[in-house]
Amino acid sequence: MTRPLIPPRVLKTAKVKITTKCNRSCDFCIFADGAHGENMSLELFARILDRLGTVPFRQLHINGGEPTVHRDFPALSRLAHTRLPDTVMVLGTNAITLARNQRLLDVTLEVYDQILIGCDDEHGNYDEVAHVVPLLRQAGKTVVINSVLEAISSSHLDQVAALCERTGAIHVTNHVHHIDVGQPDNRLGGLCARNVDQHLMVEIDGSCYRCFNAMAKEDSEFTVWDDDFATKLFAPRTQHYRFCLKCHEYTDSGRQIVPATAGGA
Repeated sequence: MTRPLIPPRVLKTAKVKITTKCNRSCDFCIFADGAHGENMSLELFARILDRLGTVPFRQLHINGGEPTVHRDFPALSRLAHTRLPDTVMVLGTNAITLARNQRLLDVTLEVYDQILIGCDDEHGNYDEVAHVVPLLRQAGKTVVINSVLEAISSSHLDQVAALCERTGAIHVTNHVHHIDVGQPDNRLGGLCARNVDQHLMVEIDGSCYRCFNAMAKEDSEFTVWDDDFATKLFAPRTQHYRFCLKCHEYTDSGRQIVPATAGGA
């Protein structure tokens, strides 16, 4: 009897935090350290690209902090685009420097396919977003504007929605979910259903998490320096992340091992 074919394992998104520096200090953000943050080195970024070149994945998401304040943002962006030419390039930004620096905007137009913009009262970037989004859309870029509902007034929410309607950008909203803001604990059963070959987060020191929301150092499972990086990337998980307890995206898969072995529960 022939065994059923197991579908190939493909990572949806590799998200690389190239800096913890930012030109904003949003209260809800745990990903940045303002002006006191650090930049990822070109050497480490090149190593990450080497590792990613050994595994199948669809999107490379460059993020921070605010990635456009990294002094080598143009060089890093072009290097990734050259080394991974068939990969969808995604930039996560607040668009402030893009509105104020033509060189950085030009690099973004040259390299990136999708631009994800955080926009709310905490970012305070409504004018910059209103300037940049039409330029990105005119160049055929996919633009997604994300607003945190706990950090935006109803009038500004309407303003952003109207901008998206005029330009064809996509407006999404969410709640603060990656930190404890007093919400009740999740009732944790099986491991999260979202943790099935979907996301890899790479920190500025090369430590890796297989979930965008697992941002505690003790949740790091492996690093880009590990010789068995690819094996660890697709290894089954058997434990919850620390932030599963508070994450609003936690979904009980009913499984104690994710992904389950072929034919398993």
